[in-house]
Amino acid sequence: MQRATGGGHKLRWPHHRSLLDFESDGRQRVNLYITRNLKRTHLIHIGLVAGFLGCSSGVPDAPSPEPLEAPVVEPEPAPEPLPFIDPPAPSDESWKIPDYGRYEAPFPYLPDEDRRHSRSVGGVTDGYMVGARYLPLPHPHLQVLPRQFERGFQYAGDPMIELLVDAAMHVGEEFQDSAVPLGNLSRRGGGNVPQSVSHNSGRDADIAFFVLDEEGNPTVPPDLLSMDAQGRYEGPVDDEVEDGPKLVLQFDAPRNWRLVEGLIESDAADLQYIFVSRPLRRMLLDEARRQNASAQTIEIARQVLVQPGGNALPHDDHFHVRIHCTARDFAAGCRERGRAGPTFRADYHDLSEIIDRATALLDDDEPQWRRDAVRRLALLDDHHRLQGRFVDLIDDPDPTVRAAAVRALRAHRPAFEPLKARLADEPSPPVFAEIIDALVEFGDRAAPVLLDAIDSAQWIEFGQATSIPTIALVADGLARLQAAEAVPYLIDALATAEPQARTSLVHALRLLTNHRLAPNDALRDDARVDEVVGAWGQWWDEYGDQDRDIWVTAGFQQSGFEIDGLDMGDVWELCRAISETPHLNFNAQLALKQLAGQSPGSLQWDPYDANFYWRRWFERRKDRLDLPPMPEELSTADGYTKPE
Repeated sequence: MQRATGGGHKLRWPHHRSLLDFESDGRQRVNLYITRNLKRTHLIHIGLVAGFLGCSSGVPDAPSPEPLEAPVVEPEPAPEPLPFIDPPAPSDESWKIPDYGRYEAPFPYLPDEDRRHSRSVGGVTDGYMVGARYLPLPHPHLQVLPRQFERGFQYAGDPMIELLVDAAMHVGEEFQDSAVPLGNLSRRGGGNVPQSVSHNSGRDADIAFFVLDEEGNPTVPPDLLSMDAQGRYEGPVDDEVEDGPKLVLQFDAPRNWRLVEGLIESDAADLQYIFVSRPLRRMLLDEARRQNASAQTIEIARQVLVQPGGNALPHDDHFHVRIHCTARDFAAGCRERGRAGPTFRADYHDLSEIIDRATALLDDDEPQWRRDAVRRLALLDDHHRLQGRFVDLIDDPDPTVRAAAVRALRAHRPAFEPLKARLADEPSPPVFAEIIDALVEFGDRAAPVLLDAIDSAQWIEFGQATSIPTIALVADGLARLQAAEAVPYLIDALATAEPQARTSLVHALRLLTNHRLAPNDALRDDARVDEVVGAWGQWWDEYGDQDRDIWVTAGFQQSGFEIDGLDMGDVWELCRAISETPHLNFNAQLALKQLAGQSPGSLQWDPYDANFYWRRWFERRKDRLDLPPMPEELSTADGYTKPE
């Protein structure tokens, strides 16, 4: 797609015809000038010879002219290679977020499908990446701020990496010593990160502002720092030193505009947003006019430079760049959110081809291709018209195909009755587990079905050494549904359950009630079964006729937390509770999700990750939400450091 260039003077550096060579040690060497000078010398030599031949006369008696001696043209010396900025060294105090073993999510490629390129799957808040690329570091015009580098979020899809390289080189053409200061991109396989509700699918990147120090010299900010309406930051150099020296920085409008211009004029990706606060947006547009940027570039900037609304942060401390799905991404299940960027035209050609190919594979003789066709179609927004085919496939002779079909039918209303019927007849424990998980997505409607399944005696095998009873899955599903009516059924099941099943049943009771009544060692002792059942029976007699919110509040209070009503006044105590036992963690996060109106996948995270995420989310919105003062020890201002 053609884009306007800033006044026609910009040298385009498209990624697929890069002017940078990559040597074996991973460092780039700029050879543009050498190539140009050698070509220029060669052309001069050819021109002189051609001119000499053209001057020869055909008259035999004419004296031969003296041969012209071609001047010696010395090639211009090549410039010194640009310096390379090495990544910062990790500090001893910082703790890198673990990857939980998920480096690359399995992806259902179709036969002979090209696997060389990245794919953005799902949305920016709930998706993931396949074939992610790492930033080309070290690089002469890209760097990552130290704190953000330690997190390991330097991955993105092909288009975002190419866009950042293009924009960085555009800045470097005018400001040769400048390197774009980057913050978070995405994790290697994408997915949730504690520091943001987005950045899941490789289409988001945080970029710190170019800033000037008090003397007006360019400097690298130590972190993402908030600028006021005049583009100024003033704060302590060291937060731990009272009345210490101040750090004063100024928004560098010329370099920041050059960056924005480079993002707009790159052909690597289609911009959807560049989030930034309104005062800084005005400064950027004023600078664009001062630099006589093209009218088209300014108009695009006017549309993509946006301060987010609602409870989102104003982005006065960094640019947040978001790009659109490519044709390849759409074919992998990429989902758009929000209005389209000014130059974006969705390309669904690849998507249509994949739908046709995958639909044909639903009838393939090989179970592998039937399974992968279902899985691929389930990723696509257009898969709803194929739900009837998926319902048919829950009776497929191959259990892996049945499991894929069940997963594709999650929350599909017409599939509820077929899934309910299949649960009663399903012989494969893994498929049984998928049906339980799918039914939970139907909400309260599923609770009676799961209650009927409590008596199931199947076991799910995980290799030779591990197995779990299906009742554990049923109990977990009821807890996720917050089905208060399940409590007496789970208590009754305790009396006859195997020790391993008792552990699962009590875990579900703790999640549902927010109480912990029996010690874990009693759950494994057959002689103490009556003690466990009696403790829970007595609790039910006392609380059974009360609302679940009362159960949850009482559970927090009995564990020492000053929580009165699960409202905004309890936010900081709820954040504390995340670091406690699993049932307190679970119910604290459910309450915080309800208060925030956000549903990240934090229940699956390490407790410290979730604790940090929610403290940071509410801290950054405490004034807007009119929260009580935040206890100093809960502040996330000092960053993300794993406690000993």
